[in-house]
Amino acid sequence: MTRPRIWYLLQHRPGPAAIEGVRPMDQPGFEEHLAFLRRRAADGTLIAAGPLEDNDTGEGEGVTVLAAQSLEDARRLAEQDDESVRSGLLAVTVRTWTVVMSPALPPAG
Repeated sequence: MTRPRIWYLLQHRPGPAAIEGVRPMDQPGFEEHLAFLRRRAADGTLIAAGPLEDNDTGEGEGVTVLAAQSLEDARRLAEQDDESVRSGLLAVTVRTWTVVMSPALPPAG
């Protein structure tokens, strides 16, 4: 049996510094979030990232999936390395996701 793979979900939503009624991608400072995602892609921790299109809580939410070393590492990256979170443009919740099945991925090693 394949051992479960642990990934971390970063659930982003507009933060206290976001301008109401302006999409996150159009807000001043959103480029800092894109820079964070590029750094995660460069270091190999980024699995996927993108906006949620069909949520009931309003526009501006998104998810990033990281393959970090630990929950603490994922929190550090999400809360300290992403300037858009540090500045309050985005708020983030970090959750552990245990992936037990994915036919598109090789077994965890």
